Amino acid sequence: MIDLIGNINFAADLWAGNIQNEMDARYVEKSSLTNLFTEHKFWGWAGLLSIFIAICAIFYFQFQAWEQEDQE
Repeated sequence: MIDLIGNINFAADLWAGNIQNEMDARYVEKSSLTNLFTEHKFWGWAGLLSIFIAICAIFYFQFQAWEQEDQE
């Protein structure tokens, strides 16, 4: 009886494994962010640079505000 259950389990694993392999072979990544850096390199890097500059500006002006409050 245990051998029968083991054989059924083994067959089910093989069947599920084949389905998984077939699914993986047809899978194609479609990501806007990935395409931004591979197909439109200028706009991708320009956007990333603008985000970095914006974050730096936020920190700079926040520190300036804190320094002004400390001086008062």
